[in-house]
This record gives sequence, C-alpha cells and structure tokens, in this order.
Amino acid sequence: MTTGLSSLFKRSHRAGGLILAAIVVVMALTPAPLTAQSIFGAAQKSAGQSSEVTPAAPARDVNEAHGNRSAPDEATAPGQSTIDSYSRRSLEVRSALEQVLAAAPHLRADIEETIRSQSSNGQLDWIWGTLLLSAVAIAAGLGGQRLVTLWGRRQFATLYSWDTRQRADKITYLFLRALVMLVGLVVFAAIAGVLLLALNREADIAHKAGILLLGVSTFYLFLRIVFLSLLAPDEPAHRLCSMADHHASGLYRSLMIGTALPLLAFAFIEWLRQLGLPVNALKLMTMSAALLSSLILSAIAIGFREVVGDLIAGRDREAAPVWRRLLARSWHLIAVLYFLVAWAVSSVRTLLDLPDATGLVVAPLQVLLVSVVVYLLLVLLIDRFLLPRLDTQEVQSEIAQDIKRAEDSEGEEPDGEGAAAQARAEAADREAMRSPFRDLLDHGAAILVFFGALGLLARLWGAPLSDDNSVVGSLIQIALVVFLGYMAYRAVELAIARQLAKEGPADKDEEAEIGGTGESRIATLLPIFRNFLLITIVMIAAMVVLSELGVNIGPLFAGAGVVGLAVGFGAQTLIRDIFSGAFYLIDDAFRKGEYIDIGSAKGVVEKISIRSMQLRHHRGALTTVPFGEIQHVENYSRDWAMMKLAFRVTYDTDVEKMRKIIKKFGQELLDDAYYGPMFLQPLKSQGILAMEDSAMIARVKFMTKPGKQFELRKVVYAGLQDLFDKNGIKFAHKQVTVRVAGEGGDGPVDPEMARKAVAGAAASGLIGDDEGDQTG
Repeated sequence: MTTGLSSLFKRSHRAGGLILAAIVVVMALTPAPLTAQSIFGAAQKSAGQSSEVTPAAPARDVNEAHGNRSAPDEATAPGQSTIDSYSRRSLEVRSALEQVLAAAPHLRADIEETIRSQSSNGQLDWIWGTLLLSAVAIAAGLGGQRLVTLWGRRQFATLYSWDTRQRADKITYLFLRALVMLVGLVVFAAIAGVLLLALNREADIAHKAGILLLGVSTFYLFLRIVFLSLLAPDEPAHRLCSMADHHASGLYRSLMIGTALPLLAFAFIEWLRQLGLPVNALKLMTMSAALLSSLILSAIAIGFREVVGDLIAGRDREAAPVWRRLLARSWHLIAVLYFLVAWAVSSVRTLLDLPDATGLVVAPLQVLLVSVVVYLLLVLLIDRFLLPRLDTQEVQSEIAQDIKRAEDSEGEEPDGEGAAAQARAEAADREAMRSPFRDLLDHGAAILVFFGALGLLARLWGAPLSDDNSVVGSLIQIALVVFLGYMAYRAVELAIARQLAKEGPADKDEEAEIGGTGESRIATLLPIFRNFLLITIVMIAAMVVLSELGVNIGPLFAGAGVVGLAVGFGAQTLIRDIFSGAFYLIDDAFRKGEYIDIGSAKGVVEKISIRSMQLRHHRGALTTVPFGEIQHVENYSRDWAMMKLAFRVTYDTDVEKMRKIIKKFGQELLDDAYYGPMFLQPLKSQGILAMEDSAMIARVKFMTKPGKQFELRKVVYAGLQDLFDKNGIKFAHKQVTVRVAGEGGDGPVDPEMARKAVAGAAASGLIGDDEGDQTG
C-alpha cells in the first residue's frame, strides 16, 4: 500500500505545476476567510470533540500566510504589488504541497505508529473489541429508536392520514413524523452513549473512538430523517416534489451512501488528529477526503441530472421561462464545476493552515437542505395562520351544512349530493379569490429564503455578508427595503384589483343609448386611491434606499417643499383642477361609466385622473375636460329616468277609451318577464296636452332605470300603434288649410297668388311645428 501511494503521489508531483496554477488563481480570487461551520463540524460537535486542526509548522512566515503583510512601498505600482502577492502565494502553496507529498510514502506507517503510541500496551487488539462494543451499543440504540417511532405512530395515528390533497397537510404530516423520529434519535443517542460509557473498559483512545463513532452514527441518522422527509420515498402520497417513486428511492439511497463515506473518512481523520498524527499527514488525508466528497457529489449530480432538471423546469418544461430551461439542462455542469473549484479552494486553505478549510464542497447541499426546511415552514405558516385555505374538506363540510339548513328552512327536500357539489364549487371560488395573495406570499417567502441561502453560503465560505460597515451589508439592507416595497406594492395592487372586480358593473346594455348605469362610487375612487398609494410606496422606498446609499435626503425634502411652493404659485389652474376634481368626487357628482352633460361636452365618463376626466360621446368622440372648467354637471345615469312621449290623434278620438287602452297596455308591460323589471313607474296617460288646427296632442310617461328608457320607448311606440289600429284610433296627419280671396273678396283668384299663399302657409306651419317639438 505504501509503495502504491508513493508512486501515485510521485506521478501527481510531476503534474503539480498545472494544478498549482489553477489553485493559486482560485485562491487569489477567494475573499479573506473568517469562520464557518461545515456539515462534518456539526458531527464532530455532536461527539463532543473540537474540529480545530493543530497548527502546522511550515517553513514560511505565519503572518504572510494570513495576508498580514506590510504595506507595499508607495513607489510600487498597484499592478506590481498584485503580481508580487500572487507570486508569494504561489511559493507558499508549492512549499506546503511539497511537504505534504513528501509525507505520502510514510502515511501508513505514521497512522500505525500514532495509534500504537496511544495504546496502553502498544498493540492494536483493542480495536476489534471497541468496534464490537460500539456495534452492540448502536444496535441497542437503534432498537430503542424503533420502539419510540412505533409508539409515536400509534399515538398520532389520526394525524397519519393518507387522504391529503393540500400541501399544508403534507408538510404537517412530514414535520410530525420527523419530530417523532427526532425523539427516537435522542433515545438512540442516550441508550448507545450510556452503554459505551458503562461497558468500555479500554484506554482513553478506545473511549475517543467509541464516542466518535456514536457521534457519526447520530449525525448520519439525523441526515436520514432530513432526506426521508424531503424525498418521502416510502410514502408517495405525502411527497412534496413531483418525482417518480423509483427516482425518489434511487436519489435517497445515493445521498445516504454518498454521505456515509465522507462522514466516516472525516471522522477517522478527526480521531487521528486527536491522537496526534503529524500535520502533513492530516493535510493529505483531509484533501483526499474532500476530493472523495467532490467526486461522489459530482457522480450523483450527473446520474440524476434529468430528474432534478425536471424539478427545476416544472411540470410544463416548454412553458417554463428560458432561464429555467437553461438551468434545467446545465445545472449538473454548474454543480460539478463548483465541486472542483470548492475542492481546490479547500485544498489551498488546508495547505496554508487557513480557517474554513473543510466543508466547502458540501456547503451547497447543506444550504439547500436548510433552505428547503425553512421554506416549508414559511409555507406552513402561510397556509395555517396567515391565509388558511378555503377549499379544505372541513370548509366544504361547513358550507354543505349551511346549504342543507337553508333548504330545510325553505321547506325543500335536502339533496346531499347537490349540496356537496355546490359546497365544493363555492369553496373553490373563495380560494380562487384568495389565491393571488397566497401566490404573492409564496413568492415573498421564496425571495427571503433565496437571499438567506446566499448569506449562509457566504458564511460557510468564510465571507459573511452581515457586516453593517461593509458595502455588501448596505446592499443587503437596500435589498430588504426593495423587497418590502415590492411586497407592499403588489399587495395594494392585488387588493384594489380584486375590489374593482367585485364592484364592476354587469354586462353593458347594448340597447342603452345614453344614461346607462355606471360603476359604484368606490369603483370610481379606488383607481385614484391606488395610484396615490403606489406612488407613496415607491417614493418612500426610494428615499430609504437613497438614505442607505449615504445620500442626505433632508435637502431633498426641503427642495421638494420649495418646488411645490413655486408650482403652487405658477400653476394655479392645475391646483384649481385638482381641488375641483376632489370636491366633485367627494360630492359624488359623477362616477365612471355614467352619462353626464357638463354644457360644453357630454358623454360617458370613461377615465378619471387627478386633474381631468374623459367623456366618450355616444357618437364616438372622446373629450378631455379639466375639472376646473366644469360649472355644472347634469347626470343622466343616477337613480331613475323619466320618459315622456307625445303623439297626434284626430279630433274624433274617444279620449277615455284611449286612456283605458294605455292603462291596460302599461299593466301588460309591468307583467312582462323581460320589460317589467325595467319600470320604476308604469306607463300612464297624461291626456290631451294641446289642441291644434288638425289634431289633438296626447302624451304618455313612464319612469325607468337609467338607460332603459330608450329601449322601452321603442316598445311603447310599437305597442300603441298596434293597439290604436285595432281599436279604431287614428293618428292625425299634419294639414294646412289655406283660404285665398280675390280682389274685393269676391273677385277671381289669381293662380300665381294662390300658389304662393299655399306655399307660405305650409312653410309657416312646418316651422311652427318644429319649434313646438323643440320646446316640448
């Protein structure tokens, strides 16, 4: 084995130049590390051990290794200083790598010598006894964990429902199961730990080995709980991700196997470190274990690239955005590249005795697990407390009971299936109204988790983003302000849009020429209120962002006051328009969708802004009217409309008979299923309005809903014509009688004079009739 390792590292030493070049470039781009926790550090802490590596004694200056060099000479160019820094770093890495490679041929001997030196009799026979005792303790602990898990399932059997359709039910089930399993894990650690302490009679080295094995086993079982909850290979009904059963099982097994090997390797390295293995040998083993982790994770990424790619792209890959489709196709390449770079950086930090040397390779997996758990907790908080779902089985049962009680009170025979179907439909409608807000909260939770994951990943890499005095810290605060502003903006927009949808008018009446029913008052005011709120949110967010960037916003407010004062003096008409519009809206003089006449223009109110409104004439013209120019408003769409219709009948008409016919016809219209609801007052006869030379002017009237008078006018005219024709009532035609006398009254009539007299009389009669119609 020693000979094989020696030849291997000799061949590696020949290619060290290329490897060193890549490592030095990556290390030069890596920020100054601080502190971090690795996934294996957590396992070591659980075993009560320290994860701090014993400082090495390389042939180099310690201060230079940490980058604490003296400032370059002022005369030195910045570029030359950077080159010198890279050169020094390269020499340090090469020197440390040569020392580590020189220790490779003696690795086995160093390990054996270190273990023998800590043994009481200098022998290795205690290893098998310690392994056997650890196996017995772990087996006993697993038995206790199994009993606790079975007890928990019996105690919470009602919570283990297989009929789960909502995501909150699935998440609740998985968290409860994980909680029971965690209790079992605590029992496992307690039983196994007590047995190890009670039965182990070997030296201190055996105690350390047993405790370390127990810590690794405990952490491995904890990871099993996490993977089992997220992938749910044993319970497809509660699986949160859209994944086939064989894919979920395969990925679960791969992760468990891929986690076990690096855990054992790092546990063995930590044990040797506690025993006092030489530093260079420890570095060699640490770099090898990190490479093993990188290769295993790369193999898992390549093997399950399509499965994870489908999760990234979503159910409909073709409908997904371009960036998601690209990420779904190439995520495994990005992952493999990251693992290689992380291993290179980890190796450099290990060689130079820098902090955060381990855990970089598995940092994304660690961050991903934490992020998924946090996101699921936020989703559960949204669905259970902030916005409880309205389409659950319990809500549907309550709605069905209300429907049955209503049917019983009305004396109808209860219909169980019909009530259940109606309850499902009503619950779905209620949830559909709430779903935009749920999507917004889900989106906000995803954004929070994403930025939190970036911060955690940066901390694991030794470059925390939470330093308030740094530029990155200011950017984080700005991002938080922008996020809160975005959430408030979208919430206001969704709330007002939903209210506008509820307040909107029914289908537009095509028969209404003018004066149709407009929108409600709140539907008219909400768009203006929405614009005001959105502008306020944007301005506040912008001011806070400017403040975070270091801009003094006090002069901005003062300048805005001066500009506002200048605008007030220089734009009095604008101010008049704004205040006039505000008072018109407060007085509820008109609403959007109503037909109004302001003297200079008339039409349907189509749009209302802060200083003007737009009127759409019934012939199509669009007029924009500033509020300050409105002197009076005549509203044709408010409350009711009165229609008066005049017609001409002959002098021989029976007025009483005509009145009865009109009254009966009005009653028939009221009883009609379609026209009846349009009337507010029935059709009535107003008798004879005027007497003319050749006819009597009769009139009828009726009151309707706004905009319906024109449709009813057609029906009334058509009905009266038909009824009058059946009952012998005739409409009078316009006649002009002209008497032309000759000279002296008895003489012959001049034909030319007679023709002119007739034409003038006829024209005078027509003009008089037109004036009468216009004034009437």
